[in-house]
Amino acid sequence: MRVQEKSTIKRIPIKDLPAFVDIIADAYPGMKISAPEEKKKTVARLKQAARDPLTDYYGLYRSHQLLGGMALYDFTMNYHSIDLPIPGVGLVAVDLLHKKEHVCKELIQFFHTFCRKKKVPMTALYPFRPDFYKKMGYGYGTKVNQYYFKPSDLPVRGFKEHVRYMEPGDHRAIKACYERFRTKHHGMFTERAMKWTFLFASSGRRVLVYQKEHIILGYLVYSFKKVQEANWIKNDIIVHEFIYETREALSGLLCFLHTQLDQIHRVVYATQDDNFHHMLHDPRDGTDTMFVPLAHQVNRQGVGIMYRVIDTGRLFTVLHQHDFGGMTCTIKMSVIDDFLPDNDGSIVIRFDRGIPEVLKTGKVDVEIRMDVADFSSLIMGVVGFQDLYLYGLIEISKPPYLDTLNRLFHSIAEPITTTQF
Repeated sequence: MRVQEKSTIKRIPIKDLPAFVDIIADAYPGMKISAPEEKKKTVARLKQAARDPLTDYYGLYRSHQLLGGMALYDFTMNYHSIDLPIPGVGLVAVDLLHKKEHVCKELIQFFHTFCRKKKVPMTALYPFRPDFYKKMGYGYGTKVNQYYFKPSDLPVRGFKEHVRYMEPGDHRAIKACYERFRTKHHGMFTERAMKWTFLFASSGRRVLVYQKEHIILGYLVYSFKKVQEANWIKNDIIVHEFIYETREALSGLLCFLHTQLDQIHRVVYATQDDNFHHMLHDPRDGTDTMFVPLAHQVNRQGVGIMYRVIDTGRLFTVLHQHDFGGMTCTIKMSVIDDFLPDNDGSIVIRFDRGIPEVLKTGKVDVEIRMDVADFSSLIMGVVGFQDLYLYGLIEISKPPYLDTLNRLFHSIAEPITTTQF
């Protein structure tokens, strides 16, 4: 039996970034960075991103050879008006010659241990395969809805008088608009400096702003895409980001999209807003697909961001000011975490009119037991306690406490995020 060489995981030095890009190009051919010129541009982007204090690159080495790497992001998330540190991991890539040699597993284990040492309670990622990361303890986030509607099906309630294209001096005002939006919406992340550079410099993308009384209250990032390669006139509008603080900003920017009806085939809009179809005169996506007995296809849905609790006790300590439904009770919570043994086990939490306190011991009213992936989705407000219990994904010692626990973990809003990483 071949003995696996010992791994070293460390920051990737600048001189090794080209090797990391080679690994990324092979691991994700869909990124189309295999050509020498594209690789050179990607290395330059990684170097630029590495100067951002929120971004770091780590690699796994064996015998001084880089076998895989990842990008770590030091995000902060709005958790019901509480700023919660939540590092993200992305660009996880493994040399094709070293697949099935536990490179990815060791990288993620290092990431979790690294975050626990920083006393961070949660992490997040976008999965290349949801089932793969669910086995590592990541729970599903809010689903993404991709709408595909005609511009003419948008309501005409707003006016374009406050809508204009972004100007060179707008970047700070747009960032300020985003940050105000972030502080009002559960799940929204702080953004890296590179995001704004890409937003303002990306070729093919246009940025519209809604400005009133010298304040930007919303913005829309879009591009065009041919519907048919042989027909250069027929195009869709792809909405890449849509932020709005007021109903007037929303209406004004939607008015812009509506007025494109004579040239644009359809608008492609991916959002975690599950209610957006209520705005449309005809929400159908043009496929004429129907489900039994009589349901018209409105949009496609997909699993995007996933969350993971890596320190259950620390999480409730950080959330000591969050009101968990105003409930008063003491629970023993057992979290099953096979991938991260340090987080596997039980804690006792006392809730006093919704405010949590982690106890070393004490008399408990009810005991609950669940997998860390399901707990991560529950604590983020993606799914309710009662649903998880119904699905057989939570066990409780006293079923009469089901209503109390459902109220305890009830979230007034599902998490949303526009951050890509």
